[in-house]
Amino acid sequence: MEMNEYQQPLARHLFCLSCFSRRQTMRTTELRRTTARKCERTGEVLLMEHSHQAAGSYEKSNYVDTGRFWQALVVAVFMGLWSAAECLAFTVSPTALTFNAVQNGTNPLSQTLSVYKKRTSLATVTTSDSASWLTISPGTTSMTTQATLTVAVNISGLPAGTYNASITVKVGKATTTVPVAMTVSSPPSATTATLAWNSVTDPSLSGYNVKVGTASGLYSRTITVGNVTSYTVDSLTTGTTYYFAVTAYNSAGESSPSNEVSKSIY
Repeated sequence: MEMNEYQQPLARHLFCLSCFSRRQTMRTTELRRTTARKCERTGEVLLMEHSHQAAGSYEKSNYVDTGRFWQALVVAVFMGLWSAAECLAFTVSPTALTFNAVQNGTNPLSQTLSVYKKRTSLATVTTSDSASWLTISPGTTSMTTQATLTVAVNISGLPAGTYNASITVKVGKATTTVPVAMTVSSPPSATTATLAWNSVTDPSLSGYNVKVGTASGLYSRTITVGNVTSYTVDSLTTGTTYYFAVTAYNSAGESSPSNEVSKSIY
């Protein structure tokens, strides 16, 4: 079939487009093959042998793929960060301790610290304190997820005042500090109240009782003072109001209370 003068340029143009399309398809296929070969060799040491025919010699060249190096480096850094996170992944509760005591009194009750760790790996716990009046035990123990520590204080010989110290808890290579505060108060003032009353003229009188209480008409303490007309009551606590009355007694029994008086101790 013959083509006219208008059809020939169009046919040549279509033929060029067809050739270009085939070339593009071949290039795409080759690019995919090259990429696949590179992916297969990723992270491996490539040994390339080159035969130089003109020089009549044989050379061997080693090429190291840096991808594997960076992969190993990332893994090492990740493991290091994981270990650091493991060391830091523990908490102590409570985060602070407070003790209150009275000078020359008994020691306050001991308190506990709880150490928690998320991971179940075995770890060593060591403890220390910063004051002679403060003690934490045990000094060394092991834990998986939890450990209990006991904190005690000793107020013997300490004057009234506020004391501050700290406890250090170490799990593996990580440490945390727990502040400890203790207040030693002065003992209550042992103040007194002096009472005086008129004597009873009955010859059968044996003596007097002094009644003491902290509520009007309710006496929790009775002091037998003998046949005297005055007496000083001691061991009274500051900040308290006391109520007093006096009774007379003989072999037949005890009289009703006298009029009541009170005194507030400041």
